[in-house]
Amino acid sequence: MKAAVVYSSKTGFTRKYAHWIAEDLSLEAYDLKYDLNEVKNLKEVLSGIDTLIFGGGLYAIGINGLKKVMDEDQVDGIPNVFVFCTGLSLRSEEVQREIFENNLKDVEKKNVKLYYYRGGFDFRKLSFIDRLLMRLMKLKIDMKKKKRPLTSDEKGMLAVFHRQVDFTDRELIRDLVQEVQSL
Repeated sequence: MKAAVVYSSKTGFTRKYAHWIAEDLSLEAYDLKYDLNEVKNLKEVLSGIDTLIFGGGLYAIGINGLKKVMDEDQVDGIPNVFVFCTGLSLRSEEVQREIFENNLKDVEKKNVKLYYYRGGFDFRKLSFIDRLLMRLMKLKIDMKKKKRPLTSDEKGMLAVFHRQVDFTDRELIRDLVQEVQSL
């Protein structure tokens, strides 16, 4: 098996999972933004592999960096593709289904497997644009709570908005790692 771990991380939580996965599988982890622009290019890393493990954070239910990776011509020739994403929501079948529908339902490959891991939040690590978007989202949630009860995700976002939280858990990668090892 020849495999690669590629990830896109804005605040470090996806990076943490990517490096754990790479370590457990004795692979190198490539940051889509930095490593694959300065050290190697994406096509070079994807060339000749039979297993791709890609990770990205969720932003407005979209997986950061996924389109760039899945649009590459060489992904079509990779028989095994694993996608993991990180976010603040609690893990559930509903969350997993929503992520799949919004990101992977149009993927022609039937062998793309999706994993969702709870990440964290650190407002200080966000870019200016992301901070602005988060403030707008917080304002929108604040306005909603006057009209109706908030969902658990909305309550959770308000609770952590001005705090740094880290829900990462190395145990969560066990299923993905075991599935890749069984190939």
